Amino acid sequence: MKKTKKKERFIGLVLAASVLYAMPASLLYAADATLGTDGAVFMKIPTGSPRAQALGNSGVSLLEGGEAMGINPAGIASAQMREFSFAYLGWMQDYSGQYVSYVHPVGQSVIGVNLAYYGIKDFDVRDSAGIPLYGQDVKVRNGYTSVSVAKGFFLEKFLVGVSAKEVLEDNYTEEYHNLVFDAGAILRLGRKLSLGWAGQNFSGKSKQVVKVQRVGGAWVFNPFLTLALEKKTYSDKGGKFGGGVEISLPEELLQVGRVSLRIGYCPGDNMGTNMTDKTMDSLGLNDISGWTFGVGIYTSQAFGYGMGLDYTMVPYGALGKSSQLALKFQF
Repeated sequence: MKKTKKKERFIGLVLAASVLYAMPASLLYAADATLGTDGAVFMKIPTGSPRAQALGNSGVSLLEGGEAMGINPAGIASAQMREFSFAYLGWMQDYSGQYVSYVHPVGQSVIGVNLAYYGIKDFDVRDSAGIPLYGQDVKVRNGYTSVSVAKGFFLEKFLVGVSAKEVLEDNYTEEYHNLVFDAGAILRLGRKLSLGWAGQNFSGKSKQVVKVQRVGGAWVFNPFLTLALEKKTYSDKGGKFGGGVEISLPEELLQVGRVSLRIGYCPGDNMGTNMTDKTMDSLGLNDISGWTFGVGIYTSQAFGYGMGLDYTMVPYGALGKSSQLALKFQF
């Protein structure tokens, strides 16, 4: 009976590992076929941007301000005001992350800084003999901090940006520090079409930080409808397409603010049916995975400042759901 329970627990851990991009690579050897073999895989999560997460983890040609730094540093070049943002990410298995950013226009350029920190408590970790380790003795700390510089050219039609980033991956066996670099560009063709490219986490030590390349576009049909498509390629696995639709009621129409509804899709494994989450059950999302849902509210008329609130929920079948909430202030 004990062997059966241990086997079931191990199978459950491997299944969770297949989607827990944020877990340290040293905990996920059994999931290498799905997750990949490079370290710092938490860098794949779009922390700081519920909007990108809700659009199927897409936004390389669309994001602006502080939320752009984790996707494409060129996006901060659009900032006309100083901006402070904070985001909280709730992942699975009690894994969570916090994100803080600040963007400041300086002359014809824009400078941004951000900090992301991830951690987990009481994770079920076992040694090579299958003996559980005490949760208080298992410390998992991941994070990064970066400085970005971006500039717009040709009346903001062409944006470029670069970032220098220090990445930390610290688990119960090893600790890594890596200096990596991001670069990105956005090309706006008229008022409707924008194209973007970003390369992330380059120049790090081999296999210690996963490298990401993003290529995508966004088409603004009108002030009410935007479509985003993107291909993401990781150094530890093949490419993956994703995309989403954003339906907005503009601030000019509502007079008090802009409201946006978002839905996206990014292919993933079938994670089974959830039997415990009441929220997912009430929404009929018990056996849904790959789909993403979000809502955003923004106003430029709050006490003379700009304020925004974004929320995203991503169901993962039997593993539960991921959610992210972000606040931003422009002044």
